[in-house]
Amino acid sequence: MGTKLTQGTVNRIAEEHEAGAQVYDADVSGLRIAVGSKSCSYKLVGRINDGSDRYISIIIGRTDEVSLKAAREKAAELKLALRRGEDPRAPKRTVPSLRTAWTRYKETRGRELQASTTAWYERKVLDVLKPILDIPLDKLDRETVRALHEKITKKNGPYGANGAMRALKAVYNDAARTQDLPPNPVSRAVRMNKETPRKWALDAAGLTEAWRCLDEMEDRIRAACWTVMLLTGLRSHDARSMRWEHLDADGVLTVPSPKGGVDRAFRLPLPRHLLQVLERVRQETAPLESPFVFPSTSKSGHIEEMRRTGEFLHAPHQMRHTYRTWSLEAGVDMQTVTLLMNHRPAGVTWGYVTRAHLLGHMREAQEKVCAALVKHRGG
Repeated sequence: MGTKLTQGTVNRIAEEHEAGAQVYDADVSGLRIAVGSKSCSYKLVGRINDGSDRYISIIIGRTDEVSLKAAREKAAELKLALRRGEDPRAPKRTVPSLRTAWTRYKETRGRELQASTTAWYERKVLDVLKPILDIPLDKLDRETVRALHEKITKKNGPYGANGAMRALKAVYNDAARTQDLPPNPVSRAVRMNKETPRKWALDAAGLTEAWRCLDEMEDRIRAACWTVMLLTGLRSHDARSMRWEHLDADGVLTVPSPKGGVDRAFRLPLPRHLLQVLERVRQETAPLESPFVFPSTSKSGHIEEMRRTGEFLHAPHQMRHTYRTWSLEAGVDMQTVTLLMNHRPAGVTWGYVTRAHLLGHMREAQEKVCAALVKHRGG
């Protein structure tokens, strides 16, 4: 039986009841006052509508700090939450801002990415996406993101804007693994700028000129590094950081940490022509006793950067485009090219293929590609 509580009876309740007593409010079901030895407190007991059929007890506050009117209003709010299946006692989770989400992404996914890839993401997030950096992710509405993409397009160009949106999309999706977020605003609101594939592959005349430049290059170690990229399609970092210990007696190179991290490590047979080039490099660099194929006095111990120069006008990734194009020209099927370039094959069937058992097939393909490229070397 409840008591018709007034503020006056609440003020006298400790004098009229012993410690341990509970006085029920007749007006608000579930609301009661728990009498203690030193103080009294409002408490609501109710059943949470989450399918568990359980009752929970929630402390509202002390009677000398919270008025009866405020306690009843709070009790009404709590009962609504219970009917929605919410547990008011559970700590509220703070939705991270883009800045915080990026920090978490870097700490977890960053271990799987190349340092250069992580740096690229960081530039996009902390610099290009600076206007929304400290907005909680659940407050990033579609109109804000769409307008930002258009603004970045005008300032940084279509490719830069698309790159920033891809970075935002990746970080947002990662945060959504642990946060109840709205649908990704990039997916819903942004119409990516049209990107024209770069026609970077060298044609026959371009290959002949590139070979001429490599043959005349004064730095023979750097020329050999360019040759590795051209005849294997390896990315710049994978070529520059090659170690002698990763090249076995059968001429198979292990690439331990390519794009995608150690989980994407792969083995690649090298063509005979390239093995001869590398043997000359070994003899030339032997006095340095370096573990790297292309040693340098840099902090890393190997060549730090390959870039366009007046001596060689082509970009590192252009070698990869050229390799892929001339692989097809040499008659190598696209699935084998996918393996040679360590791209992720599409389709379920590839999940049943053991790459290590295809080294012989890959070696034959490598020799075909190498022959197609080297025949343009000229005299």
